[in-house]
Amino acid sequence: MKLYIAVLDEFPDYMTPALVAHAVLGAHLKFAEYPEYQDWLKNSFKKVIVRVGAREFEKIMRFPRTYFAHEKHTMDGRTTCVVVCPIVGETPNVLKFAKLWDVKK
Repeated sequence: MKLYIAVLDEFPDYMTPALVAHAVLGAHLKFAEYPEYQDWLKNSFKKVIVRVGAREFEKIMRFPRTYFAHEKHTMDGRTTCVVVCPIVGETPNVLKFAKLWDVKK
């Protein structure tokens, strides 16, 4: 069981740590009542940060139990990060095959 954090690939690398930190804190507050989140907190606590293109990002945004995040002074304040509540069962392919986040080279 993993918590997936999807960052839009056009978001600047230098701001990603702040974006992810804010996103995870907001998601924690939103997901606190969900049983699968409580199970993840107690038994797994695994996190995966992925970098995805616009098409994949749109798919992830449609998942149930998500938290949308943005940085208000970057990219016009639009949503650039989605945290997905831990999923019980099979991980969707769009997350399973997404590239792990890394600094652009």
